[in-house]
Amino acid sequence: MRDELTRSVVVVVRLERQRHERALDARLVDRRDDLDRVAAIPAVRDRRTAVADGGEHVADLALVSAVAQRLALRDDGLDGRDELGITALRRESSAVGSLGDDLPRLRDAGVLAERREAEGRDDNIPERLRRSRELLARAAGLTTGDLPFVGELIEVRTEFEPWREAFNLALGGFATTLLIDVALLPAFRAAIDSVRTADRLRYEGVHTGLPEAGARDPHTLAGRLDYKSTPFTGWLQEELDRRFGYVCVDAATQPAGHRMTLTITGQTSHGSRGAHGGHGRGNVLGFSTHRRLGELDAQLGAVRAELAAARTAAAEAGVELDAFDARLAAYAKIQGLTWEEVDIASLERERERWRAIVADVTATNPAIAGIQSQIEQKRREAAELREDIGGAKAERKRLADAWAATTDEVDAAQSVIDAAEAAGRALTDDQASYLDTQFLAPDQTGSSTRTQDLARFDAALDSAARRFGDDQRAAQDAVTEQRESLRRTLSGFLDRWPNPNLLADPDHSLGDFERILADLETSGLHELETEWRDSLLKLSGNDLTNLDSTLGRSLREIRDRIEPINVIMQDLPFYDDDHRLQITPRENQSEVRRRFRKELREVRALIESVATDEERERAYHRMSRLIGRLRRNAPDFAELVDVRNHVRVSAERIHATTGRHVALYDHIGEKSGGESQELIAFIVGAALRYQLGDAGAERPRYAPVFLDEALIKADAHFTKRAIGAWRGLGFQLIIGAPNDKYSAIEPHVDVEYDILKDTHGRSWAKPKVALSGARG
Repeated sequence: MRDELTRSVVVVVRLERQRHERALDARLVDRRDDLDRVAAIPAVRDRRTAVADGGEHVADLALVSAVAQRLALRDDGLDGRDELGITALRRESSAVGSLGDDLPRLRDAGVLAERREAEGRDDNIPERLRRSRELLARAAGLTTGDLPFVGELIEVRTEFEPWREAFNLALGGFATTLLIDVALLPAFRAAIDSVRTADRLRYEGVHTGLPEAGARDPHTLAGRLDYKSTPFTGWLQEELDRRFGYVCVDAATQPAGHRMTLTITGQTSHGSRGAHGGHGRGNVLGFSTHRRLGELDAQLGAVRAELAAARTAAAEAGVELDAFDARLAAYAKIQGLTWEEVDIASLERERERWRAIVADVTATNPAIAGIQSQIEQKRREAAELREDIGGAKAERKRLADAWAATTDEVDAAQSVIDAAEAAGRALTDDQASYLDTQFLAPDQTGSSTRTQDLARFDAALDSAARRFGDDQRAAQDAVTEQRESLRRTLSGFLDRWPNPNLLADPDHSLGDFERILADLETSGLHELETEWRDSLLKLSGNDLTNLDSTLGRSLREIRDRIEPINVIMQDLPFYDDDHRLQITPRENQSEVRRRFRKELREVRALIESVATDEERERAYHRMSRLIGRLRRNAPDFAELVDVRNHVRVSAERIHATTGRHVALYDHIGEKSGGESQELIAFIVGAALRYQLGDAGAERPRYAPVFLDEALIKADAHFTKRAIGAWRGLGFQLIIGAPNDKYSAIEPHVDVEYDILKDTHGRSWAKPKVALSGARG
């Protein structure tokens, strides 16, 4: 039992020691980081702090560095957990704490010295470069005004302040280049040749006294700068336009089209070349130090706050080291004891004696048992209360944090309201109504606590914020879409009416297009366009109506022109003396033509009924499609417009007396030679009379008809009827036939000639039958 108790005590002691050592390690790591920052404070001020303080803090700085090194090597000094290491650490921590009064002065002295120096000058050039310039100017017998830095002569305009870092990066070393009058350049070079400086300065000889330029393009780097009026300013403006003519763009993804561009992040592009990076460098531009003074004031406040936090942390670390010393002494006491020095048996006898006393007293006095139970109950209640206290503390911290956040939000909201009131901005009725619809106030009719009301209010506010965000995104998308639609409209306008002075840019050129629109509205051109469109529709509708009636009239004219020919052929025997030949026209029905004629009538009715611009536009487009089908190069022009394709003409043989139908001729196949020549004579003669258009006259306007080797295959009966048909239709025949094949023709002609040809190829006509003797 003794061995078991010994092991238990050792385990408990080790566990407790390890727990405290881990907590101490965590604290020491935090203190080491704090002390590292403290040790780095003097170095930030370079050597000016040491000069200002006269070297009196050299020992203090060495001590701080020693503490930092000691903390950095804590693995060697604290891994053993020896008392000597802890004691040495306490001494070093106490030494650092003793610097609490001197460290603010060390930090403030450097920052304040730099601030006092900035107040006395009007540039942002680093001190080391200005000292080097002073050495060169002194050696050359010049003033600093004769040897300015480029950065001293230019300042970023207030409205383009966010571009300051980008301009510093773009100008690079040119901003710290010294300018000197080119007339002084040879003497300057000779004078500074023996001067030694830690910093290498670039200089450039320039022509002074050049005229200064006026307003510059605000889209370029040079146009976003203000210039200090000096003899060097004219040359500097020209040089910036030549070497740094960057066009400022918001992002590198913007459309290209410029030779040199600069983004707000400092990225430059020059054709296929570019540069990026170098952020965080100090500003060297400007002929005013107001911006630098503001930065130093902010830096001074941050340094003092950091030092106050470091001193508080050092004090807390000292308290923890004291507690650790106490625990270490107790652990050392326990570790130094041996079990031989501990009288466990006496302790056990004493414990048993007291237990017996307690049992005896409890047995003789029942009230003690009740008191003990009450004590146990109170202990449990105390434990529960301690837990409640812990929870209440946590809740108090949460509420304090929430209150601080709410206060900050209230202050921020009040700042926005104050700024709006100062600027004279107020919600319109429409805006107030819109916000009321977005924010649904929580229901407060039931019983609820203030916390629940606040939670419901926050939920309603979050819901309203989400809806407002959705509406905002939808509005932004609509703006983007409308801007793109406007750009397409402007592009379409320029495509139809090119103007080299206009760009399809909704953001910059909209005013120019609005002026053009105002001029057009003033001139009333849109009203003339409406009148012209109405007139065009009416005229086109009339033309479509005329086309429909013309197609019908053309069909009737075909029938009317064929009718006199049929009257003539009623007296001309065909096939034999008992039959006649008639030309029968029939309309060739087609579904395509039927729909086309129907659409003609519908479009005409639509044109007559239009009342609005939308209806007029629809009617115009429908009419345009219909007219497109009427063009000569349209695929169905002949089918729709050429009325000759709308009629099928056939030859019909009827009985001369009764008019009864006998046969229909729509081709000449399967006919004998005589029958074919007779049918051809009738049909061609009728067609010629039709084409001449004077079928109602006694004779056609042009009567002679030349036939070459015609009727040479027909017998006398067919030839007689064929020649009779030609003569009956009023034509004068001139027939050419070989000598051996005109016997069937000869009885029916009035004059006959022989065509002779001599050996020289000359031909002449020789009459065979005299006109007077032919019928003698």
